[in-house]
Amino acid sequence: MIKKYRTKLISLYILSDIIGILISYFYSYGFRFYGYIIPVNPEKGIPSIKSYVFIFPVFLVIHMSLFFFQGFYRTRLKRTGIEDFFLITLNTIFTIIVVMGFLNYLNAYSGGPAPLFKIDFKLSHAFLGIYFISVIFVLSFLRNQIYYFMKRRYARGLDLQSVVIVGAGKMGRAIAQKLVKYKDLGFEVKGFLDDEMKKGEIIPEGEGFRVLGPIRDLADVIEGKNISDVYVALDLNNYPKIIEILKIVNKYVVNVRLIPDMFQLLTLKARIEDLDGFPVISIDEPPMRGFMLFVKRTIDVLASFILLVLLTPLLALTALIIRLDSKGPILFHQERVGLDGRKFMMHKFRTMISGAERKTGPVMSKPGDPRVTGIGRYLRKFSIDELPQIVNVLLGEMSLIGPRPEREVFVEKFREKMPKYMLRHKVKSGMTGWAQVHGLRQNTDFEKRLEYDFYYIQNWSLLLDLKILWKTVRRGFIDRRA
Repeated sequence: MIKKYRTKLISLYILSDIIGILISYFYSYGFRFYGYIIPVNPEKGIPSIKSYVFIFPVFLVIHMSLFFFQGFYRTRLKRTGIEDFFLITLNTIFTIIVVMGFLNYLNAYSGGPAPLFKIDFKLSHAFLGIYFISVIFVLSFLRNQIYYFMKRRYARGLDLQSVVIVGAGKMGRAIAQKLVKYKDLGFEVKGFLDDEMKKGEIIPEGEGFRVLGPIRDLADVIEGKNISDVYVALDLNNYPKIIEILKIVNKYVVNVRLIPDMFQLLTLKARIEDLDGFPVISIDEPPMRGFMLFVKRTIDVLASFILLVLLTPLLALTALIIRLDSKGPILFHQERVGLDGRKFMMHKFRTMISGAERKTGPVMSKPGDPRVTGIGRYLRKFSIDELPQIVNVLLGEMSLIGPRPEREVFVEKFREKMPKYMLRHKVKSGMTGWAQVHGLRQNTDFEKRLEYDFYYIQNWSLLLDLKILWKTVRRGFIDRRA
């Protein structure tokens, strides 16, 4: 339902992005060659605008395609200004790189022995510099103006969706909180109807929402408060009441939303699918699927390959130091549980004495563990012992970002204590994750780590992955508890 009301805003954003790219592109051309600030090379002269018009559609298509895959038109519509600015900057960098590569390819191809076409056109570097700056600021400005324009319309009472929620239980309050989150899209919660609470009683959660009366007052509330949307959030034990509510709302031109209480059991995303005309609710669906899963894997492969090349000297030096420090193998191989519960062999630099668990059996390491070697403490402190897992990422057994994988013995233990624990295995395990960059490593409260892992799975996006990578580089390598 929210999607219906977001469509207006999405359409305006798409239109503003196209207009912003168009304005920035031709402004940059005019400023570069007719601005009299940056001198034009007299030998080359001013290039024909026809050449720049010819290449403009390439800029536009790449920009818009990247915006689509970045989630600009599919995820939440209002991000912070810094997030928008960062995503637009990243988009512009990739667009310029792709366009330059495309033109270089065409130039090289047209210079062959029997070219099908002749292209000797090259974009001005000064033009690209001006375009880079102008498109970022123009797009950011237009998107903010559209958002605040729509917000002002709703503030004046235009296109508002007045909502009443039937049922002030846990699910009803959760729905109210969700609608408050989207109030900038024109949703206004008028209150609740509930038979178990007194009229006028304030709901603890939310922004001072009140109980408007018992459920039998629904017709009066619809008429008296000009209600456009009715949310029914009763448990299935109240089936007779739900039937009565549907009879009432069918007399009015209102939208009815039935929220079954089974959704309280969900931890991840839910999706309604169609099975030859039958609606099927797919519960606990991770957001990583389809093309975006392919993008994440592509980034993993490229990044892990580059890291292996760059870190080879460090890896070799670490291996030599481990060999000199204590007896035993350089690498430590341990079976872990990953995506879909499949087992794989995870690689680390050895940081403990050889045969550390021979007497104790499988136990988690704690601060001050006497089994840790002298050099092992430093390897753990700076997370250097984790670097061999780059090979796991390259092989597809892990991802750069994701919940940390656990050993099977601990998986069996945790899934008995925490019924939803196995949902962690709906995504690939990672070298670093949302929990780790918040200081929650192996020797911290596991339930707290699980909470952060679920947050990552529920809210996954490429932007969140980039944020975790940045936090890891900035402060995540150092484990102060090691």
